This record gives sequence, structure tokens and C-alpha cells, in this order.
Amino acid sequence: MGILKNKDLPKWLDEIIYTDFGAIFEPHPQDVVYNPDQPYEFVKIYLGTYFPRSYAEAFCIVYNLLENNNYLSSINALEEINILDFCCGTGGEIIGLIDVLQSKLPNLKNINIDAFDANSDSIRFLYHLTEAVVESGNIRVNININPQGLYVSSEQELSDLVNLTNVQYHFIVSFKALNEFVQHSTFTNKNVYSLISSYFLPLLSNEGVFILSDVTTKLNNSELFYPQVLNAGVNSFVGSCKNEFKTLYPYPCYFQEISCKGCYMQDIFTVSHSRKKNDVSKVAYRIICRKRFADAIVASDFNHSCRKNNPLADKKLPYNY
Repeated sequence: MGILKNKDLPKWLDEIIYTDFGAIFEPHPQDVVYNPDQPYEFVKIYLGTYFPRSYAEAFCIVYNLLENNNYLSSINALEEINILDFCCGTGGEIIGLIDVLQSKLPNLKNINIDAFDANSDSIRFLYHLTEAVVESGNIRVNININPQGLYVSSEQELSDLVNLTNVQYHFIVSFKALNEFVQHSTFTNKNVYSLISSYFLPLLSNEGVFILSDVTTKLNNSELFYPQVLNAGVNSFVGSCKNEFKTLYPYPCYFQEISCKGCYMQDIFTVSHSRKKNDVSKVAYRIICRKRFADAIVASDFNHSCRKNNPLADKKLPYNY
């Protein structure tokens, strides 16, 4: 399987965000730990700094997944795709996902998107950005986007959000956002990744995938890293769901997730654009789907080795293909 780790932001998209929308490249990692109440000017910085990273992450992750011929053949004939993005921000992962799908699926005609975020300015940016992307003529598929500003501060509000949906999704994504719920103890005494999985995975179509991605830093006041908490939560939910869901990727998790208690992992992507060459983004992610689908996709001869079997593994090289 070919592994794509580097992606240039397309020139047409670069022009839209930096010239048309006045986005600003100005990394401030300490300022992005909590985004719902950030002002309009901050959203322009977020668009210029973190949108390209999310675009590249989504493009590369899905590109690499589509290199699996079993997976590609299962969705190759689709003419319409439904996407849900939880905590979408300015939508970098949405545009990256659309871009790679239109390049790989020859029959694709329509993409329907439900996008949720607590920051109203981000939602406003995403709506107008999508208009600009369509008007640029570089996206050949028809896009129907439904961006909604919703603040989730309780499990009841999470349930209400899920009840707003009425379709089955081919892609559900959440990129570098759930750590905010962890930091602010939104769901007290619950693993956020397990909880979110329990609400969103049932919304998948038979061939749908849930891409759950987050940062790789250490939790505040803890010795744990977010990937450890993510993996422990996903493993716990998968183990409790009576063989209904299964990890599709990383492939070692398909074989090891029931016995793994939550290990550290990290993948590194780079994106180049007019404001920065080879900007680095570090994430941990799992791709989860219905078990029957995973069983049809994952070949028995895939490499089973993973961090679980090598506790001294270099944290810079966690995805051991």
C-alpha cells in the first residue's frame, strides 16, 4: 500500500483562503486549546494556519485508505456520498476529503455534508468558503452543505445533535477537536472517545467509515498522552459492542484492539502552501467501521506488529506498517 504523507495545498485553494478570505498564517498552539468562543479575527488565523493542515491530513489519510483495493472497489461505483463532520471548524478536512474523493471515484456526482461546530464565525467561514470553492470550478461534484452552529456541553445535547441527522453516512469525521472536551471535563468520568464513538458509529452506512483523529500531546496534569486515551476509549467501546464495529485502520488495531489497553501512536504529515513550506502536523487517528465491512477489507496477511508488542518503540515511529 502506498503511503502518502506530504501534500501541497492546491494553488486555487491557496488563493481562496489567503487572498480572497484574508487568512493569516500565525501558529499559536497555546491559543487553540478551546475554540467555541474565539473571535472573528482568531478564526482568520485558524483558517490560515490550521485549515491547510487539516486539509492535508484528511487528503492523505483517505488517499492511503483508498490504496486498499478491497475498500476502493466497495465504494468505487458510488454516485452520491454523505459526510458528517463533528466540530468542523473552518472545514479543512471537509475540503481535503472532497478533493481526494473526486480524484478517486469516477462516478461521484453529489456530496451531502452535515457539519457541526460551536463557533458561529467558523461556521460562517465554512459556508462562504464552500461557495467560493464551488465557484472556482476546481470541484466537479455537486456539494450540498448544511453547516450548523451547535454548542455541546452535555450528553443530552450530544444526543439531540445526533437526532438531527436522518441519513446514513459514508464518512463521519472529527479532526483534532475531542481533546477540548477532555480538557474541560465536559463529560465527567467518561472517556470522550468511547462516548462519541457510541453516538456516531450507529450512523454509518454499511460501507461507511468513522475517522477519529486528534492531537498527540500530553493531557494537562497527567502522564497520559491523548493517543493513549483515544485508543483506550475506542478499544473499550469496540469490545463492548457485540461484534458490531471494528477498527479498519491502522491495520494492527484490527487484530490487537481487544487485548490492547491503549497505546501511544502518532502519524506525521506535512503541507506546503504560499505561507509555509513543509508545515508539520502530528496526529493520532483510528478508522472504524461495521465489523462485517472491516472483515471484508482487511487481509489476513497484513502486518500485525504494533506498539502493543513493542513498548520501547520510538514514539516518532508509532505506525508500524
